[in-house]
Amino acid sequence: MAIELYREALKRAQGIANGTKFIKQPTANAGLLLRRGLTVYETGKTEGDAGKGGGPKQQLILEIAKTTPSGIYKAAFQRWKTATAGNSARFIQFQAPLIGRLYIGLSRETALETGITVHHAYGMPTIPGSALKGLARSVARDRLAQRRDALTWMFGNEHDVETPDAQETGAVIFHDAWWVPEGDAKPFVEEIVTPHHGDYYGSEGKQDATDFDSPNPAPQIAAQGSFLFVLEGDPAWCEIARTLLMHGLSERGIGGKTTSGYGLFKAAGNS
Repeated sequence: MAIELYREALKRAQGIANGTKFIKQPTANAGLLLRRGLTVYETGKTEGDAGKGGGPKQQLILEIAKTTPSGIYKAAFQRWKTATAGNSARFIQFQAPLIGRLYIGLSRETALETGITVHHAYGMPTIPGSALKGLARSVARDRLAQRRDALTWMFGNEHDVETPDAQETGAVIFHDAWWVPEGDAKPFVEEIVTPHHGDYYGSEGKQDATDFDSPNPAPQIAAQGSFLFVLEGDPAWCEIARTLLMHGLSERGIGGKTTSGYGLFKAAGNS
């Protein structure tokens, strides 16, 4: 059964022909394609999945994977990079490439039943500063366990602090990481996840998993390439935070499925 996701009036306004199941606009904002690119939702357990010869979901993901950065994004990226590179007393930046691919924002609710975090205005992949701060803090807990004062100064208090006078926000600001537009590189790439025991996981273990269960390939979308990381604050503390973040990115990874090798970066120095 197919559920229409677009009103007829909207289809006519956008020139979408009847029977079209997804929008082909590789120059569009990828965030809009993720949220609004699917015009028909195919219901059912396996309809439209990656194992059916390319259903609407997989075809739309393939279209999104063709997206290239616009000139506007390239200009905005260069403006941000130049602004943060020219003030070493306030900012520290470094650029690092992914070893493989990155799942970030995988659980975002979309008709595609998959997601990725993108810049709201430009539609390019981004890593939220809150995720970077959490990763650096996790590394710091292991490496600076005896220096709680330093942890509090860099990252702020934990959530269990009740006295307002004792609350700290942290001296280092972790800005969102921008995807780096290099040459003809494309930011998005198709991925496939193949759960073999859907009934077992769906029933929370109440139904046994067996070797007779059928695999159910599901299309996903991931990011590839390099990212620009920017930290703001006192240079000495930013340098410590940069070291912690680099260790986290190169040893633990960030985002989803890190235990399977996703989200790992090559170690890098200052750009």
